[in-house]
Amino acid sequence: MLNLTNSKNFREGALDMNTVANACQESLSFTIVCDERCTVVRNFGALVKWWDKQQSFVFVDRDSTSPRATDLIQRLDNSKWSLLLIDENGLEWEGPEAVPIILKNLPFGKIAAVFYILPGTMWLTQQLYLFVSRSKGRLHPSEQRA
Repeated sequence: MLNLTNSKNFREGALDMNTVANACQESLSFTIVCDERCTVVRNFGALVKWWDKQQSFVFVDRDSTSPRATDLIQRLDNSKWSLLLIDENGLEWEGPEAVPIILKNLPFGKIAAVFYILPGTMWLTQQLYLFVSRSKGRLHPSEQRA
Protein backbone atom coordinates (compact mmCIF):
# COMPACT_ATOMS: atom_id res chain seq x y z
CA MET A 1 0.00 0.00 0.00
CA LEU A 2 1.20 3.51 -0.76
CA ASN A 3 2.78 4.91 2.37
CA LEU A 4 2.87 8.69 2.17
CA THR A 5 3.92 8.93 5.81
CA ASN A 6 7.46 8.25 4.60
CA SER A 7 7.35 11.15 2.16
CA LYS A 8 9.49 14.19 2.84
CA ASN A 9 6.48 16.50 3.27
CA PHE A 10 4.83 14.28 5.86
CA ARG A 11 8.03 13.70 7.86
CA GLU A 12 8.58 17.43 8.12
CA GLY A 13 5.08 17.84 9.52
CA ALA A 14 4.08 20.11 6.67
CA LEU A 15 0.95 18.24 5.66
CA ASP A 16 -1.51 15.69 6.90
CA MET A 17 -2.89 12.89 4.71
CA ASN A 18 -6.06 14.74 3.71
CA THR A 19 -4.06 17.76 2.58
CA VAL A 20 -1.80 15.56 0.49
CA ALA A 21 -4.76 13.75 -1.10
CA ASN A 22 -6.58 16.99 -1.88
CA ALA A 23 -3.47 18.65 -3.27
CA CYS A 24 -2.86 15.66 -5.55
CA GLN A 25 -6.40 15.82 -6.89
CA GLU A 26 -6.33 19.57 -7.47
CA SER A 27 -2.91 19.75 -9.11
CA LEU A 28 -3.00 20.38 -12.80
CA SER A 29 0.69 20.44 -13.61
CA PHE A 30 3.71 18.54 -12.43
CA THR A 31 7.44 18.73 -12.96
CA ILE A 32 9.18 15.41 -13.49
CA VAL A 33 12.92 15.45 -12.89
CA CYS A 34 14.46 12.28 -14.21
CA ASP A 35 17.89 10.82 -14.56
CA GLU A 36 17.84 9.50 -18.10
CA ARG A 37 20.97 7.45 -17.37
CA CYS A 38 18.69 5.03 -15.53
CA THR A 39 17.09 2.78 -18.16
CA VAL A 40 13.96 2.16 -16.08
CA VAL A 41 13.36 5.89 -15.55
CA ARG A 42 14.19 6.74 -19.17
CA ASN A 43 11.64 4.19 -20.45
CA PHE A 44 9.04 5.23 -17.88
CA GLY A 45 9.55 8.89 -18.87
CA ALA A 46 9.09 8.04 -22.55
CA LEU A 47 5.86 6.21 -21.72
CA VAL A 48 4.57 9.15 -19.66
CA LYS A 49 5.42 11.60 -22.46
CA TRP A 50 3.57 9.43 -24.94
CA TRP A 51 0.43 9.12 -22.74
CA ASP A 52 0.44 12.73 -21.49
CA LYS A 53 -2.10 14.08 -23.99
CA GLN A 54 -3.20 16.85 -21.59
CA GLN A 55 0.41 17.97 -21.14
CA SER A 56 0.20 17.81 -17.35
CA PHE A 57 3.90 17.10 -17.02
CA VAL A 58 6.97 19.25 -17.63
CA PHE A 59 10.13 17.18 -17.97
CA VAL A 60 13.51 18.24 -16.64
CA ASP A 61 16.55 16.20 -17.58
CA ARG A 62 20.29 16.69 -17.76
CA ASP A 63 19.96 18.51 -21.10
CA SER A 64 17.73 21.21 -19.58
CA THR A 65 19.60 24.52 -19.33
CA SER A 66 17.49 26.77 -17.11
CA PRO A 67 18.84 27.67 -13.64
CA ARG A 68 15.83 25.98 -12.01
CA ALA A 69 16.54 22.81 -14.00
CA THR A 70 20.16 22.85 -12.87
CA ASP A 71 19.04 23.13 -9.25
CA LEU A 72 16.52 20.30 -9.65
CA ILE A 73 19.11 18.03 -11.28
CA GLN A 74 21.50 18.74 -8.43
CA ARG A 75 18.78 17.81 -5.93
CA LEU A 76 18.16 14.61 -7.87
CA ASP A 77 21.88 13.80 -7.78
CA ASN A 78 21.79 14.10 -3.99
CA SER A 79 18.83 11.70 -3.79
CA LYS A 80 19.01 7.93 -3.66
CA TRP A 81 16.36 7.80 -6.41
CA SER A 82 16.43 8.62 -10.13
CA LEU A 83 13.00 10.26 -10.26
CA LEU A 84 11.59 13.35 -8.57
CA LEU A 85 8.03 14.63 -8.99
CA ILE A 86 7.00 18.13 -7.91
CA ASP A 87 3.47 19.47 -8.19
CA GLU A 88 2.50 23.10 -8.67
CA ASN A 89 1.98 23.44 -4.91
CA GLY A 90 5.57 22.40 -4.21
CA LEU A 91 4.75 18.91 -2.91
CA GLU A 92 7.46 16.39 -3.76
CA TRP A 93 7.60 12.64 -4.27
CA GLU A 94 10.74 10.67 -4.99
CA GLY A 95 11.31 7.35 -6.72
CA PRO A 96 8.50 4.80 -6.45
CA GLU A 97 6.35 7.15 -4.34
CA ALA A 98 6.02 9.34 -7.45
CA VAL A 99 4.79 6.55 -9.73
CA PRO A 100 1.14 6.29 -8.55
CA ILE A 101 0.80 10.09 -8.57
CA ILE A 102 2.08 10.17 -12.15
CA LEU A 103 -0.11 7.26 -13.23
CA LYS A 104 -3.31 8.71 -11.81
CA ASN A 105 -2.82 11.83 -13.92
CA LEU A 106 -2.57 9.92 -17.20
CA PRO A 107 -5.49 8.68 -19.32
CA PHE A 108 -6.49 5.26 -17.95
CA GLY A 109 -3.73 5.61 -15.38
CA LYS A 110 -6.07 5.41 -12.39
CA ILE A 111 -6.56 1.71 -13.09
CA ALA A 112 -2.79 1.16 -13.20
CA ALA A 113 -2.35 3.21 -10.03
CA VAL A 114 -4.83 0.99 -8.17
CA PHE A 115 -2.85 -2.13 -9.11
CA TYR A 116 0.39 -0.38 -8.24
CA ILE A 117 -0.63 0.38 -4.66
CA LEU A 118 -1.80 -3.16 -3.86
CA PRO A 119 -0.05 -4.59 -0.79
CA GLY A 120 3.43 -5.81 -1.59
CA THR A 121 3.66 -4.11 -4.98
CA MET A 122 5.07 -0.87 -3.61
CA TRP A 123 7.65 -2.71 -1.47
CA LEU A 124 8.77 -4.86 -4.40
CA THR A 125 8.97 -1.82 -6.66
CA GLN A 126 10.97 0.12 -4.07
CA GLN A 127 13.49 -2.70 -3.76
CA LEU A 128 13.88 -3.08 -7.53
CA TYR A 129 13.98 0.67 -8.11
CA LEU A 130 16.52 1.19 -5.32
CA PHE A 131 18.75 -1.53 -6.77
CA VAL A 132 18.60 0.06 -10.23
CA SER A 133 19.19 3.57 -8.87
CA ARG A 134 22.16 2.47 -6.77
CA SER A 135 23.59 0.45 -9.63
CA LYS A 136 23.84 3.37 -12.06
CA GLY A 137 27.60 3.52 -11.64
CA ARG A 138 28.00 -0.20 -12.22
CA LEU A 139 25.54 -0.28 -15.12
CA HIS A 140 27.04 2.79 -16.84
CA PRO A 141 30.66 3.14 -15.66
CA SER A 142 31.42 5.93 -18.15
CA GLU A 143 28.63 8.09 -16.69
CA GLN A 144 29.34 7.80 -12.97
CA ARG A 145 28.26 10.67 -10.77
CA ALA A 146 30.93 13.18 -9.82
